[in-house]
Amino acid sequence: MVEVMKKMMMSDPKWQALLRLFSDKQVAIRVLRKQKEVLTHPDSLQMFEEGYDPATQDGMVKFTKLYERMDRTAMEQCGLGDYIKDLKLFKILKVIVPLYINDPEIMAELEYMVKIGNLFVTQDIGSVPPDVNLVSMETKQEIPLSQFHSCKSRPLVIIASSLS
Repeated sequence: MVEVMKKMMMSDPKWQALLRLFSDKQVAIRVLRKQKEVLTHPDSLQMFEEGYDPATQDGMVKFTKLYERMDRTAMEQCGLGDYIKDLKLFKILKVIVPLYINDPEIMAELEYMVKIGNLFVTQDIGSVPPDVNLVSMETKQEIPLSQFHSCKSRPLVIIASSLS
C-alpha cells in the first residue's frame, strides 16, 4: 500500500513538490507538530464534536472535510500553504507516513493520535477485546459490545473501515 501511494504521488508534479518538501525530515517534524497543535486545540476538538456524528449517513464525509481543513490550517501556519493550494484533497499523513513508515522519530510524533482516537490501537489475535459501545444507526442508543455478541460459543468478527 505504501509503495502504491508513493508511485501515485510521483506521477503528479504537485505531489512531487510535496514529496521533495517532506523529504526534509525536519520539515516533516515541524508540520507534524503543528498538525498536532491544530488538531488538539480546544476549538478544533469542539468542531469535531459538533460537526461529526458517526451515526449519520454523511458522518465520514464531514469528518474527512474537517480533518482536511485542519491539515490545511497546519500547513498554512507553517508558511507552506502554497504547496497545497491547487490540490483538491490533501492529507498530511498520506504524504509523510509513506516516506517515514520505518522512522521511529517520525512515528513517535504521531503517538498523540491514540489519545484523540484509537487510530493506531490494535488487538492481538485471540486477545480479549475491550468492551466498547456500538451506536445504533436507527435509535442512536449505545449498546455495549458484550451485550451485542449473543452467541458466545462462536467468535465475533467485526469488519470496520478506516477513517483515512
